[in-house]
Amino acid sequence: MNKVSQNSESTEGDAVPSPLRRKMLGVALAGSVGVSLAGRNAFGAPNDTGHTNYAATIADGRAAIAQAMKKSNTTSVSVALTDGNRVVWQQAFGVIDRVHNHAASVDTLYNIGSVSKVVVSTAVMILVDRGKVNLDAPVTTYIHDFKMLSPAYGAITVRMLLDHTSGFPGANYRNIFTFRPLTGYARDTQSFLAAEHLKNEPGEMAVYCNDGFTMAERVVEEVSGKTYAQFVKDEILVPLKMSRSRFPLEYYADGSFAYPYLDGKKYSQEFVLAFGSGGLSSTPADMMRLAMMFINGGELDGQRVLSKAAVKEMGQDQTANLILNPTPVWKWGIGWDQVEQPGMKAVGFTCWQKNGGTAFYGSDFYVLPGESLALMITGTSLTYGAAKLAERILLHALKDKHLITALPKLLPAAPPPIVPASNSQLDAMTGYYANFEGVMKIMRKDAQALSLLTWSAGQWTVTSDNLRLRKDGWFANENSPRSLRAGQISPYSYLDMRAPGGYGHYYVSIPLAERVEDAPPLSSAWQARVGNSWLLANDDESTTTMAMTSPLVTLEDIPELPGYVRIDGRQLLLPGSDTRTREFIKIPAVFGRDLDELVVLSRGAEEWLMFGGFRYRPLASVPSAGPGTHAIQLDNQGNAQYLQLIKAGKVQVSGSRAWRLYDAKWNTVQAGTGGGHIVLPATPPFYLMVFGDPNSRAVVTLA
Repeated sequence: MNKVSQNSESTEGDAVPSPLRRKMLGVALAGSVGVSLAGRNAFGAPNDTGHTNYAATIADGRAAIAQAMKKSNTTSVSVALTDGNRVVWQQAFGVIDRVHNHAASVDTLYNIGSVSKVVVSTAVMILVDRGKVNLDAPVTTYIHDFKMLSPAYGAITVRMLLDHTSGFPGANYRNIFTFRPLTGYARDTQSFLAAEHLKNEPGEMAVYCNDGFTMAERVVEEVSGKTYAQFVKDEILVPLKMSRSRFPLEYYADGSFAYPYLDGKKYSQEFVLAFGSGGLSSTPADMMRLAMMFINGGELDGQRVLSKAAVKEMGQDQTANLILNPTPVWKWGIGWDQVEQPGMKAVGFTCWQKNGGTAFYGSDFYVLPGESLALMITGTSLTYGAAKLAERILLHALKDKHLITALPKLLPAAPPPIVPASNSQLDAMTGYYANFEGVMKIMRKDAQALSLLTWSAGQWTVTSDNLRLRKDGWFANENSPRSLRAGQISPYSYLDMRAPGGYGHYYVSIPLAERVEDAPPLSSAWQARVGNSWLLANDDESTTTMAMTSPLVTLEDIPELPGYVRIDGRQLLLPGSDTRTREFIKIPAVFGRDLDELVVLSRGAEEWLMFGGFRYRPLASVPSAGPGTHAIQLDNQGNAQYLQLIKAGKVQVSGSRAWRLYDAKWNTVQAGTGGGHIVLPATPPFYLMVFGDPNSRAVVTLA
């Protein structure tokens, strides 16, 4: 059973028991749910007067959360629901630490991930209100040294940073998730962008982009003269009395946050260093303070944070003038993922919504400004179904508030009846497709059925079979709620996907992948690289990347798609020269995110690689080391050094900042900080990765 901390939820009629729960800290909302304020809010909706009894909503929400946690093995979840200026339910479920079995509380801190984008957008709008920033001015107006390889970077506006239309490749993932505090991520991202091309023209399409919000963080710093964290604290967190919320500038007190877990393993505190894009740690109760500010048109408890016009602008659909928008259901706002959230729109209500995910935490934030309702849910996994739970709770709240008479009916489990498909309809579907996650193909299974396959580990694997045309014009099989169809906005051809969203009472349609066209054969330079491997050299030793993945990448080709290569097992790459691939995939919304260029760098006789901010050195150049003492000299960039260990049973490392030992398959065997003594298992070979500061020196002794 999930451990539950108890709180009380007060209504003017009944006192309803209300449990607590949330992310990593813990402080002062236990025992209090706020004061009911009569009247009408700034947008004309009635504030809750305390007469609504949310007992049914709370009871159903508790049961649904407990079931979701059990099914997903999530250690803790925290939730808060607001009506007007009153928190009507806040509760924490589970434990923050399975080792010591400490119960989560409503003051427990969680990393809210990309929900932080609403915060950086609020920070920018504060500067807009003060006349210091113009949303439609070029970014270079405020970040004078901002540049990219594509000349069109000068057309990127501040608004484009906040509505995902900048054209940036996606995200700088180097050192973004770590287990220790580091500085300089935003400036590092700016340097990363300076060596990249745009993925598409600014304003052409909207596709999810973390780096836009990291550059918005830089705008705030340059204009305000403060660090971003300090500006947010001074202008948002303190005025709104969000006393638990903070950025990970230091280690949090033990017991104040929910420890991250993955596959049952406990990890230490996660530091999300992309502050503007995803770095805030908070609680649902604190986020209700932010929601109340939006509901009240920019003001709370006499403190005005934003103008009414700024709040309204953030909630406006920013997609109306996009050139490339084949399935226009994704209504981006300023910082919001959706300003017409489809689950609430399906029952007649406007809702602003933002989700968030880190390496370990999943969150969702909803504001219904016209109904004065808001909800925040967060937890220690990405698989407990935050969006589905959030919609379920809000639908029940709307029913308790007598704004809907019943919950909406769920979509039918079975697809519509099969209808005959013409050859032209089948041919429009068949072919090869790509998105940021990988490569797929659709082929005929028989005269009327299609199969969807994905390329992985050097072979095609069927992921959806027996897809047949249905009466509604989509191809689907009997066993999956997902359906597919061909889509096009000339000259781009897409594979569109439709699936039930959230609670399950509406469909969401989105471009899944873009058709891959024939490409010229690989040059001899690229052909010579296929099959070769490289090792990660410039990630900090404390990153989640280092802790949970291999440093090895291998360049591969796909025999059926000559002219293309892959380096990370996912993104399809098209060489534009002998030393650089070029951007060619244009998929709006989500599946065209995080598309990087692969760059070949000459270092003496060696070819190194740059990809997505990561630097890789060739595996073939790793020296072998036998018994004796070996000096390890780090270069002026501090790139990690590697040794292949042979004919040794014991290893002593000194002078390093950290080290990792890998087996022959590049699985981590052991890791440590500073020096270390290692007794090797009996099955060589092994590889030693040594971390250090630029120009530092380490010593490895083998015996």
